[in-house]
Amino acid sequence: MTTTQLRRAVAALSAAAALAAAPAARAADTGGSAGPNTIYAGLAYLQVHSSLPDLSGMNTPAGLNLDVGNATTLGLGIVHDVAPAWSVELALGVPPRVRTDAMGANWAAAGVRPGVGIVDVHMISPTVFANYHPLGVDSRIDPYVGIGVNYTRFTDTTALNALTGSVGPTQIHLSSSWGPAAHVGLVYHLDRRWSVVGSVAIADVQSDMTATTYVPGTSIVSMQGKTHINFHPIVYSLALGYSF
Repeated sequence: MTTTQLRRAVAALSAAAALAAAPAARAADTGGSAGPNTIYAGLAYLQVHSSLPDLSGMNTPAGLNLDVGNATTLGLGIVHDVAPAWSVELALGVPPRVRTDAMGANWAAAGVRPGVGIVDVHMISPTVFANYHPLGVDSRIDPYVGIGVNYTRFTDTTALNALTGSVGPTQIHLSSSWGPAAHVGLVYHLDRRWSVVGSVAIADVQSDMTATTYVPGTSIVSMQGKTHINFHPIVYSLALGYSF
């Protein structure tokens, strides 16, 4: 065998080896994850479909209701694969500011224009899910469904000037909530480490609300209204995930 023929043979063997290895390399690059953990961050849109009876209580006029608004925030979370078709997830997020508007014509009798924002509140709402992946957690296209438990705590609750300027200094209290949650989603693995995650989640979030109004400059209660809010939230999320 001449030197030229030897070079050609080596080149042919090298090319064949490269072709044989290429599918496996592509599979390693696009299928599965780099490890059992994935962190994600992205956009989360909170859509609230609230329902509640009218406020009632000491000196509270009849026909006062509320409309809880929507919010957009940064969604965060971590997923841990526990089996080929199962994972557990902790879904978090930057607490969104949710505005509540006065609803009902009788607000005008209290000096508040119906439809105006009267209360702001931040919602801390971590949720733990157990997820089932019918195609397996390592599938490039990975749909999943999950059930779990949600805890919601309301912080930085503020009565706005539209309310306090009409009825007086007011404190708002919202009780915390525990309830079931569920979601469906789809993971698309861009490669072994990076993925795009989309999901839709619902949860049972309810709270007892108390609005206490004081005579200006005193601790004397002039009016107190209570109600029970069922938030009926739906959260739409789109995020980028990193596996390790």
